[in-house]
Amino acid sequence: MSEFPYLVAIGLIEQEGRRSMPLGGKSLRQPIHKGEIPKDIGETIAFELLVRIMQRSEKKPLRCVAEEKSLLLTAIPIEIMQKQLPSLKSEWIALGDTYKFISKLNQLSIGIWSIKFIKYEGVNFSKIQLQ
Repeated sequence: MSEFPYLVAIGLIEQEGRRSMPLGGKSLRQPIHKGEIPKDIGETIAFELLVRIMQRSEKKPLRCVAEEKSLLLTAIPIEIMQKQLPSLKSEWIALGDTYKFISKLNQLSIGIWSIKFIKYEGVNFSKIQLQ
């Protein structure tokens, strides 16, 4: 595994009845520890992804399909991101099983967080705990 992970923002959306998973990311210049939240860079990547999603909504309406897990941030080794994330993405688009997607991603990643905005607090990252 790579010492320096890739930080990926993931949107789980639907547009015109079709699931879509826009991604945005950046490689990190230093390692992170399991469960550590890379807040500053995470906010930047999430913001860039949200701008892209908003631009898509100008053409056709879209909706979030996974409630509080519709916007995710994950830290993942670059090799795994390149080799395994595309097949996870294809499987989620075809089947829409969010629990299975997050479960598999959790096994491959250093951490997964849901992203939400809380009034007067700003962007909040919540570690996803699987039951």
